[in-house]
Amino acid sequence: MFVSKPCSLGIHNVLDQGMRIETEVGAKKKRIRDPRRTQQHIIECAIDEFTERGFDGARIDAIAEQSQTNKSLIYKYFTSKDELYIASLSHTYERLRASQHEIDLDENDPVNSMRKLVESTFNTFANNPQIVRMMTHENVQNARFLKQALSIKLLYTPLLEKLSNVIKIGQEQGLFRENVDLKHLYVSISALGYFYFSNTHTLSIVLDEDFQSSKHIVNQREQAVDMVLSYLQNRDIPNLTSIRIES
Repeated sequence: MFVSKPCSLGIHNVLDQGMRIETEVGAKKKRIRDPRRTQQHIIECAIDEFTERGFDGARIDAIAEQSQTNKSLIYKYFTSKDELYIASLSHTYERLRASQHEIDLDENDPVNSMRKLVESTFNTFANNPQIVRMMTHENVQNARFLKQALSIKLLYTPLLEKLSNVIKIGQEQGLFRENVDLKHLYVSISALGYFYFSNTHTLSIVLDEDFQSSKHIVNQREQAVDMVLSYLQNRDIPNLTSIRIES
């Protein structure tokens, strides 16, 4: 049992209203007895620590202090720092995929479906900076831990299947171009959001604009939608994979 302290995931608290961990009710503090909620709370605080300091800089002592637990309890649920990091990484990807899973991709309206997918993916990166940071840290480590989290790959299968159906309908209706590589398409959709929010600070300096402002974020989201739809809609765009570069 422990007295919890709220930990964040980006702008929004990821705990459901019914599972929210309260820190104080008047002068009293609520004790958490549910192991599942305790474990979840530790993960939330671990994500705070890992996104702030990376894997190497993060300390279990700091996570214990932030979650108001202790190292013994943390190691009861997670046998090592590696295991806690993998759990935190998995939770991060699950949150990204959950936002995409909630989208109603209407196969009868493929253009609007693609618009919603691009907007939702962009908004998820905008509203959850910790997702961006966790991905950045993991890329710096050459996906060292992601390789061990095999369940994360399974998160993408349903999305790619839905995306494939939408693209196929769009092609049959003459709305989308042929020869669309689904995986490259998804990479582009993700990149249009991830790159922007992983580089807002540096881009704001070198281009002398406040790219963290609402105005620029909204404009960038619309441009992301326009770029994806311009590529998909039936236009004479060369297949770049077939272009030979002379040495």
